[in-house]
Amino acid sequence: MSEITKIEFSIDYDKLLNDYNKVMSNHEFNEHNQICFVNTQDSDNDVYQGTGDIRLSHSNSYGLEEKDFTKFNTDFNGTVFEEIYKTFPYKIGRMRLMKMGPKKCYWLHNDPGLIRYHFAVVTNPGAFILYEKGNHYHIPADGCAYEMNANTNHTALNSGREDRIHLVLNKL
Repeated sequence: MSEITKIEFSIDYDKLLNDYNKVMSNHEFNEHNQICFVNTQDSDNDVYQGTGDIRLSHSNSYGLEEKDFTKFNTDFNGTVFEEIYKTFPYKIGRMRLMKMGPKKCYWLHNDPGLIRYHFAVVTNPGAFILYEKGNHYHIPADGCAYEMNANTNHTALNSGREDRIHLVLNKL
């Protein structure tokens, strides 16, 4: 498997951007710079439940597994996010908007056993996903889904002057 590959699934980018703006008019990114669209069965529509790194104790999702996230947040019914959740060709766990501010970088890490799908919502030419072995990828804001192998060491970098926002789906 290549590190990042465009797959045969896309949505209307203008609708994605429009629905993203609607979400942001009612919600703010939390301390993890995330908003989650999928909850556990026993949770009430909590946009922050599935945020953060599932492995870290300070995360809202600590102690949970991807397979625990099975209920789409009904606050987002009728949006492109519901459409993606219902029609995506693979079963997914968490589905999050993830924001990275300008001049920011994640720590080098890997996510064992995890495949992710990225849709760029807002991006800039200085936003990349970088792998320890040297490959780097810019995901364009084109409405297409890009499959990412998260098993090997990688990071994300935003060397631009604007936020980088991706919709990220975790494959079960």
